[in-house]
Amino acid sequence: MILFSLNYTASVDGLQSTLRNEINKVTESTLKSGGDVYTHWGRTSCPSGDTDTVYTWVIGGGHYSQSGSSTNYLCLPSDPQLDQTALTASAVGYIYGTEYQIDSSSQLSHLRDNEAPCAVCKTNAGPVIMIPARTTCYSDWKMEYTGYLMSQYVSHSGNKEAICVDASPEVTLDSNGGNQDGGLLYFLLVKCGALKCPPYVDEKVLTCVVCSKQY
Repeated sequence: MILFSLNYTASVDGLQSTLRNEINKVTESTLKSGGDVYTHWGRTSCPSGDTDTVYTWVIGGGHYSQSGSSTNYLCLPSDPQLDQTALTASAVGYIYGTEYQIDSSSQLSHLRDNEAPCAVCKTNAGPVIMIPARTTCYSDWKMEYTGYLMSQYVSHSGNKEAICVDASPEVTLDSNGGNQDGGLLYFLLVKCGALKCPPYVDEKVLTCVVCSKQY
């Protein structure tokens, strides 16, 4: 009877271990096949490799001088399907295109007043994260792209989120280099105080990197 109990316990333990291993395999396979979606700001295409392009066109957002409307940047498609009903409204907000305002940068000043593109991408890896103040990913994460943190000018009314714009930014294929304003993109700099220096450095341009989890 004691020997039977020992054999039975060992058999159950073995089955539980096998079941746990199979569950882990299924979970890992699901994570790998699921992937994640992110926006490639400042580029007309997704990074080459293990990514698929969902759509591309231009970055949209609220006007830099307006405190209402959109507080986030949007990746607008080139083939919109707008409302076809008789719906009207008088109290509204507005979405504009978004231009680069980076003339203070000696390397990228030629982009000033051009419209900034974007691409919505699906990675076939795991979850995606944008890490500010980094140019490389942490261990077990793959770099999708690296760039600079950008947002509105410090004194503008239209406060916006910080987005990671590719380090080699492009302009939209039909970009107008004239000053049309709308949403604007400026570099973000470090300001020491509550943000400790070191490890940060005052007035340095903030970098960023977009990473996908590798299993």
